[in-house]
Amino acid sequence: MKEMKLLVVDDEYLERQAVRLILERAEEPIKVVGEARNGHQAVKLAGELQPDIVLLDVKMPGMDGLAAAKEIRKILPGSAIIFLTAYNEFDYIQEALRIGVADFLLKPVRAQELIDVLKNTRLQLLREREEQAEYKKLQDQLAEALPWLRINLGLGLIWGLWEDRAAVEQQARLVRLETLPRVAFGVCMERRLEGNSSSLARFELLRYQLQHLVEETLSRHPWGLCLPVSERMLIGLWGNRGPEQEKRLRQLAGEIIEAAAEKLSLGVTVGLSRFYEDISQLSRAAWEAQTAAHLGMFYLGPERVVHVDELEHKSGRDEVVCAAGERELVEVLHSGDVEKARKTFRQFLVSVFGSRDTDLHLIKARLMAILVGFSRSMGSYGGQEAVHFYNKFARQLSLCLSIEELEEWVAELVLSGNDPSAGRTGAMVHSAVKKALEYIHENYQREVSLADISRIIYLSPDYFSRAFKEQMGCTFSEYLLRLRIEKAKKLLAETDLPVGEIGRQVGYPDPNYFSRVFSRSMGMPPSRYRQIMMRCDHRASPDRLKTGLFTK
Repeated sequence: MKEMKLLVVDDEYLERQAVRLILERAEEPIKVVGEARNGHQAVKLAGELQPDIVLLDVKMPGMDGLAAAKEIRKILPGSAIIFLTAYNEFDYIQEALRIGVADFLLKPVRAQELIDVLKNTRLQLLREREEQAEYKKLQDQLAEALPWLRINLGLGLIWGLWEDRAAVEQQARLVRLETLPRVAFGVCMERRLEGNSSSLARFELLRYQLQHLVEETLSRHPWGLCLPVSERMLIGLWGNRGPEQEKRLRQLAGEIIEAAAEKLSLGVTVGLSRFYEDISQLSRAAWEAQTAAHLGMFYLGPERVVHVDELEHKSGRDEVVCAAGERELVEVLHSGDVEKARKTFRQFLVSVFGSRDTDLHLIKARLMAILVGFSRSMGSYGGQEAVHFYNKFARQLSLCLSIEELEEWVAELVLSGNDPSAGRTGAMVHSAVKKALEYIHENYQREVSLADISRIIYLSPDYFSRAFKEQMGCTFSEYLLRLRIEKAKKLLAETDLPVGEIGRQVGYPDPNYFSRVFSRSMGMPPSRYRQIMMRCDHRASPDRLKTGLFTK
């Protein structure tokens, strides 16, 4: 049982001795380690003896108890102070509470009352110190785990695994990130040295030193994370909201390049992404940064800063062709046809990169973007499994060392991404159509196109159109038309809004065009439909004139 130290402060010698005698008889684990007869002596002994509890008389000559308590609290912030006071001294209570006094004892003090107060104070101190020790332990564990927690948050952001902004902000505070990232930058090292094991060991050391250097640079530009994503690539995430953000980001990139050259004798190229407000777009930002860094190193060499928007004229590649190739590959992944996926992958290499003999890291960067799209298109079909699915294949992709291994990676992706227990190989396409329906119902009031939806569900417009008709029994355009007509009928029957305003609310800003569309669908203009509904019994439902598609 832990014994606590008590300092007794009272100008009366007999009072001090009485306290000592009471404690000796009570056999409590509290030991009187010192006695003081005035405030000055009490402050001095408090510093020397470091008591756990101070029993302090308020009225003393010279420095009184209140003044002494203030000084003792500065020396021993974790100690407990108990005041001894008389009935006519309650004016001191308010000031004592501000100081943080643990308790009060009224003179004359009964023995049992003194024992009870000291006992309760001791137990309270023990609880507080246990809580402090536990808190310190948690803080130490957090400090130890902080680098890994920051990497986990950053990887989740660039892999598109975080969707709830509030949850991300809470996690960011935990890892001491003041502002959520809005932009990514990639740091690409020169090609590693080929040769003996000592050369490879030096490269590994350089890679570690480069990561430390980037983290150190980011510490001078708060709101940043550094993530090792591949053998030669680091991804940084940055979220500064100050003025001239683009300029400050380029300054940060320049500092990294200069420090790598000066301290490590290492050439690096830094690629910059666009700025994004939505955290769900950080996966795209990371891809842009990687691509800009890789292509910048490939075309321009080290010690350059390259923005993703500068790539078009430097690479000579049409980004539209690249995007089309990626969509086609994602589409084939959904089909479950392994051989077709292999063939499409080989075609992808030629159409996007011109040949199979391009930089492996550039191919991986494109495949990472495809993996993001494929994983996200799993939607509710995948749930938490989609997260594990992505993590598994992202890790496998980083370990691929040849085109042949990448082709096998694509084949395994096809097999693993289509659940045989679902009874059909294209199970995830069903989820993609479901996601498209949700988007249509949320956005039917404005212009909605196949291209818009295709970008959201990561399927090509042609493929999505076929899948939609197969599952819904009508084309995308027919479904959108029927939904808008149903919404218009409801507004015509239940509101007094002008016909033109109703047309605008259901996605037809031109009143004349809305009237023609409505007439073709219902066999009468909107105004006539409203007149008929007004003459109907109020208990009748406008569903009598519905086509049946949305009847509940």
